Amino acid sequence: MCFNMWEGLGEFIHKISEEKECSFKVVEVGVGKFFDVSDYLNKFDNVELILTDINPSKDNIFKDDIMNPNLNLYDGVDLIYSIRPPYELQPFLISLQEKIGAVLIIKPLTGEDLNVKNRKMRLKTYKKTSFYIYP
Repeated sequence: MCFNMWEGLGEFIHKISEEKECSFKVVEVGVGKFFDVSDYLNKFDNVELILTDINPSKDNIFKDDIMNPNLNLYDGVDLIYSIRPPYELQPFLISLQEKIGAVLIIKPLTGEDLNVKNRKMRLKTYKKTSFYIYP
């Protein structure tokens, strides 16, 4: 069986969701046209998944600008993740995390540094996937 890194990220998020007894609310910020992780997470009844993007490509994606987020979309969110967010948008992900207190996962482009300044995000490797997580 071939296990790809996107399945690894989805599996890790689902593993966190299983620690909570009720529904686990997750938001993917900046989904674009890449649905591997969200498709994986949509298979689980306990995961309530919200997809956002500044230019939604599908009807099930909410229009949201991470630089000026609609905080109503993030009410009660347990985890936020973003795959390959542009360097200049990463501080806005941190700001959103600070406002709502959810777990934050950033999967940057391979070899790209994070733009999170005073935030101590931990590098986590799960199966074939490396990403940063806070807290």
